[in-house]
Amino acid sequence: MTADSRTLTVRLDALEANVRRYGASAAGLIARVDHDGFGHGLVPVARTVAEAGAAQLAVADFDEAAVLRDAGITAPLLALRPIGRDVAGLEVSAAIATHDEARSAARHGASGAHVVIDCGTARRGIRPDDRDSFDAIADALPVIALMGVAGAGTTHAEASAALETSRALAPSASTHLHGTRGVLAGFGGADDYVRVGRGLYGIPLPDGTVTGTPVARLTGRVVTVKAIRAGEGVSYGYIYRASSDGRIALVTGGYADGVPRSIGNHASVLVDGTRARMIGRVAMDVVVIDLGQARARAGDEVIFLGDPANGEPSVADWARVAKYDPVDVAASIGPRAARSYTR
Repeated sequence: MTADSRTLTVRLDALEANVRRYGASAAGLIARVDHDGFGHGLVPVARTVAEAGAAQLAVADFDEAAVLRDAGITAPLLALRPIGRDVAGLEVSAAIATHDEARSAARHGASGAHVVIDCGTARRGIRPDDRDSFDAIADALPVIALMGVAGAGTTHAEASAALETSRALAPSASTHLHGTRGVLAGFGGADDYVRVGRGLYGIPLPDGTVTGTPVARLTGRVVTVKAIRAGEGVSYGYIYRASSDGRIALVTGGYADGVPRSIGNHASVLVDGTRARMIGRVAMDVVVIDLGQARARAGDEVIFLGDPANGEPSVADWARVAKYDPVDVAASIGPRAARSYTR
């Protein structure tokens, strides 16, 4: 197999469209490109998102911020964790939840703080009325914004009320609270920014709700095609045995590439325009598929994940079987899948 036997192809035009959609929901968009652009590739994603109109880019830490600055990306940057290399002179702000974080960020050269406000069961941030903690942070770093965070058990009304209370701490600071879920529910218009992650990439909510156009397609390639006889087993432990004679194919792409081990026998791929079921256990490097009526030969492309609007399997399909959040599926696609970009 060639180096492109596992490929994650990212549609930058779909990414741009998603950015514009979410950007229209508030005065400004903080686009989450953290953790290597949710696995889609940090620099290409960040450059595209910035050019599509995002007001700020949120990265995982100072290391990712430095990568973007080294790549020539000049958009305002927010490091969600104030750790990593020195960023003095790079104009990188940081999400700050404690005085210790503020002092550490200042030592690393951060330009300002987005003070994290605990708006309900978030387990990170200061209380909305905690003047002492806020003042301690402000003594270490200039306060740029109030960053509301809330857990899943907090209602929109509760979180918004908490953020509103925190405005007394810094009346002139900008605010951001809502993400993908909040925007889809019609919230965020009253805030200065919305802070969106999965929706930019078209990754569904945990309940399968569509958030936008999926931007990525994960593919493998057929290694071999062979006949299988009724009763013969496939892969480790023979958890699948053929009920009749047929044809199977070995396909590049396994759990080292982000294919959940638990979806063997339960999920499908697309080959020759036809759905074909994965059978047997998912191996580290490969899966086996039951071709059924599909035609295939060595080297043919097999679509693992893509856009369900085109009849392709989706991250929501895998998430349902594996009992994962769809974002876990999308972000776990390994580095062996060569990234490519198209429009």
